[in-house]
Amino acid sequence: MSKEQAWFHAADWQEGLSMKAHASIDLNQFYSHYHSHPERWKAVFEFLKQDLAALDEGKYPVMGDDVFAMVSNYSTKNPKDAKWEAHRKYIDLQYVIDGEETMGLLDLSRAVSPEKYDEANDLIFFGQQEGEYFRANPMCYFVFFPSDVHRPCMMMDHEGAKPVKKLVFKIAVD
Repeated sequence: MSKEQAWFHAADWQEGLSMKAHASIDLNQFYSHYHSHPERWKAVFEFLKQDLAALDEGKYPVMGDDVFAMVSNYSTKNPKDAKWEAHRKYIDLQYVIDGEETMGLLDLSRAVSPEKYDEANDLIFFGQQEGEYFRANPMCYFVFFPSDVHRPCMMMDHEGAKPVKKLVFKIAVD
């Protein structure tokens, strides 16, 4: 077992949270970024300890522009309406507070049909393509680095649109 795997599985960095990090997280990037910016990650995990269901929609400052959180309520989308996306300046930690959705994941090196990068919103969309899909629910959170193209907000199988309350942290890369 690598030092990154041992660190991740010991989970001391989670600060006692009941929700777990999803297995899709790139352990090498997570280990490296956590150890380069532990104060950012500790602030994120401290924020996650509060009653998240009580949070209103909106933006929450955590550490200035280095870490902030956004809470949103929405209905899950039909997969044809959910876009693949990536970010360059921020890492996403996405946690479904209430409800569930399908979350797509694809390595940036395999992504096709990129659109123009929107620097103001730190967002680039990609065309339709295949990737891995996972169930996102209140049991776990996902972490997406700039090399992780992700496709959030999709409805589960063919169940139709369902309401979701989600918390997304933006954690500065540099």
